[in-house]
Amino acid sequence: MKHFTKLTLFCFLLILAGCQNESTEETIQQEESQGADLRFENGEVVSDGLLEKDELLFNENSEQLVQAFAKTSNSDDCVADLLHTGFDTTVNVEVVNKPGTNAYFDISIDGGDVIQAYCSDRLPSLNEDDDFLDFTVVSSYDATVLPGGAFEGVYANPQNFDKVNWILNNIETDGAPYTYGHVQYAIWTLIEDPFINDFTDFLTPNPGDWDIDADNALGDEIVAAAIANGEGYTPGCGDKLGLLLIPEDFENKQALLIVKHIPEGEEECEDCYGKVNHITFKWDWHHDYRVRLYQRYENTHYAVKIYDNVVQPHEEISVNGANHNGTFGKWIYVYVGHCYYTKFRTDCHLKIGPGYKRGVIEVVGGTSTHGGELCEYEPPHHWCWWW
Repeated sequence: MKHFTKLTLFCFLLILAGCQNESTEETIQQEESQGADLRFENGEVVSDGLLEKDELLFNENSEQLVQAFAKTSNSDDCVADLLHTGFDTTVNVEVVNKPGTNAYFDISIDGGDVIQAYCSDRLPSLNEDDDFLDFTVVSSYDATVLPGGAFEGVYANPQNFDKVNWILNNIETDGAPYTYGHVQYAIWTLIEDPFINDFTDFLTPNPGDWDIDADNALGDEIVAAAIANGEGYTPGCGDKLGLLLIPEDFENKQALLIVKHIPEGEEECEDCYGKVNHITFKWDWHHDYRVRLYQRYENTHYAVKIYDNVVQPHEEISVNGANHNGTFGKWIYVYVGHCYYTKFRTDCHLKIGPGYKRGVIEVVGGTSTHGGELCEYEPPHHWCWWW
């Protein structure tokens, strides 16, 4: 029984020693001090006590603020899918209003919400309360509208849809100086051949408001800008894409154009790999203070200043690494007022990310050289089992 008791006690001490060894290394410095308050003694900041002697040295160059620029990301840029419409191939269209709300038509697709639409050709026409007509949905970049395609007979100049898409993304229709009528005029001018503006009732919400000379001139301004700037234009992620609604009987029914918003590219996060090369902090304190950030010059012990400003409560601080490869090296050092406050490990030994906090400074974003956008920080779990 004595041997069993001794053996049990030995196992317990062995396990406890292992846990203590883990907690006495940088883990306790990096993880367990996250909740430290920003404190003062005699008007000076009290540091976290982790800055070792000669760890960070200052010379005549250390107070020269370095403007570090972010390196080009290795991740692929978001590429817009110009042929994906987001609709079924064939939909039903109901004309709700003509003229519409800031558009030539208000329509409903498959009984859904009311949206705005332009005429993508001049004639023939649709009328208010034309209900549930069958339309095929295609992108304005789809080859089916070009010569040899299924809808080659719908448009006289389908090669100009690049310029139409430029207009959708670059011309505001808030009335200063252009309205939806000027954009509609420009679409007809680019797509029709020839186009003569002899019917203007639906180019304004109030028929008769269109001034043939003045408003035609504004429409021509848009056309000229599109020809000058829109050749070969393709929208990207976050931009607008023109979708064409082409009726089954397009020889007797009017084709429409609606706007689709292309989603922004979503960057997948990764754990910190390589070294951190960009980071954004939040100053989570109710007073403003001067904050300086330093890193080591090319991983020597000499300080390089990468940020120096008075930050306001909850203000964000974004910095890029100043080493030749765009990284921070092992640490970012934080000084508040005139005093050292704390440091952040940035060599990915610690899987730093949004949510990691030291004192009153929290990481809210960042990237690493081999991992891209940083994922949320997950504190490590250290388990001690005994029985």
